[in-house]
Amino acid sequence: MANLVEGGKTPWLPPSELEAMGYRIAAFPLTLLNVSIRAMQAALATLRDGRSPAGLLSFEELQRVVGFEDYDREQRRYAER
Repeated sequence: MANLVEGGKTPWLPPSELEAMGYRIAAFPLTLLNVSIRAMQAALATLRDGRSPAGLLSFEELQRVVGFEDYDREQRRYAER
């Protein structure tokens, strides 16, 4: 397993090179956190300026991604008791 952190000690190699070296798994433990922080900073700056951030999901898509339907189903199940 290759553990890849931007700016870390392990050289950043494309998947094909990692595979050629014998790696079957590549972990990117901080990548999503890193880009999420950057996106949140940009969104907060946009909101501060009185604008709506670009790239927002529709409310319906947000509900689907977050799992509102599952939550609502569980809420109904427990309410029936």
